[in-house]
Amino acid sequence: MLFDITAPDPSFVEGRPPKDIKEIIEWARDQIGLDGDRPWQLISARVKLGRTLFEIEEDTPEGPQRLIGKLGREERAEVLHSALVRLREAGFKPPERMTVPKPFAYLPERGLVLQEKVPGTQAMNLILQSRGRGCFTAGDCARWLCALHSSDVQGNPTSIDGSAVSQWGVELSEAHPPASPLLAKITAAIGNELEQPMGETVPSHGDYHPMNIFVAGSNRVTAIDLDKFANREPESDIGWFLMQTAAFGFFSTGNFESTREPRRAFVRCYEAEMGREINVRRAALYMAMAFLKNLHFELVLLHTDQTQYADPWLKAAESAIIEGDLHP
Repeated sequence: MLFDITAPDPSFVEGRPPKDIKEIIEWARDQIGLDGDRPWQLISARVKLGRTLFEIEEDTPEGPQRLIGKLGREERAEVLHSALVRLREAGFKPPERMTVPKPFAYLPERGLVLQEKVPGTQAMNLILQSRGRGCFTAGDCARWLCALHSSDVQGNPTSIDGSAVSQWGVELSEAHPPASPLLAKITAAIGNELEQPMGETVPSHGDYHPMNIFVAGSNRVTAIDLDKFANREPESDIGWFLMQTAAFGFFSTGNFESTREPRRAFVRCYEAEMGREINVRRAALYMAMAFLKNLHFELVLLHTDQTQYADPWLKAAESAIIEGDLHP
């Protein structure tokens, strides 16, 4: 919800406003110890998936600056704050081009992280502008991911919950019975691949997609929302990015074709920067799982009845896990 209609470029215009946002702001100011100095102007706020998100403008000696506040589960807030601090210490800050937001405060009592509002345009918007712009932007997304996967900042190890995949299949079959045979085929193939040993792990974003990446021209590429930071196979970030880019393109244009070339450019750039080929089999696994997870979110958790996504998304998942095709 927009609280200041005069503010340019607000972050949280749509969505349900937090009922206690004024109290949250005052509590945060008190906990940080501002004591009336450096006034905060509330710009926008919303509740999304159980999290409160707000945007403020703060007066500083250098002029006004925008900050983003996120309140959620304490463990997720701790992961986010720790990742931002350690990645900034490792060089993910200006004048380097690949960056993360600057953290300003962490209040574990309510799972609050206060951080910089980063400059730039969401990568997804640039990817959909044109083929040339899309491929260049996808390359920047790959370069940021290469910087992360090559860094020494380690996260906690993670494992894959195969039972969740089976549950998605069962519940999706109940929500959309015509897809039951294909769902059974996909979940069985995913299960077979999950039995294979996991490869080498690297520091992983955990939710890497082009809505979580901001590009500010040639100056800065910034990834946000690192509250799932951990150690995973590099192909988990790759598969998630490819699926989400395809899905966001589908939402906007009704097809996967609009993002095909940028997705190919992402893979080419990643392999060139890292000096190795990706493991297509593992990337396809994570891509197929992502299609199932997102379709489950749409049809089962949100009850959107958007069954028009089912056939193309499941065919894309099948193509990935059965044929190793990363570019539906």
